[in-house]
Amino acid sequence: MKYTRELARIKAVQKHYEYAHYGRPTQRPTPVSFDQWFLQGIRKYEAKSAEFELMPGMVKICWPGKVPMLRTVEDFEREYKTAHLKQEVEA
Repeated sequence: MKYTRELARIKAVQKHYEYAHYGRPTQRPTPVSFDQWFLQGIRKYEAKSAEFELMPGMVKICWPGKVPMLRTVEDFEREYKTAHLKQEVEA
């Protein structure tokens, strides 16, 4: 389709609105899934010498020289939804 000057202007205005309100498509990476996010977090902290023990519905985190702590999978899911997905939306 050949654009007339007016149609080209209208398209440019529409694109400007889209970019201003939603960002450019290349700037919106798809967020990783919860499973990928969780495993990336475990690998990150294992590199910093933390040890993890997965139990049904819970995760035991042991840092050298510190008291082990327990977190539920629901805690991680809540953190994923509130922190990680919120960052993805803002980016």
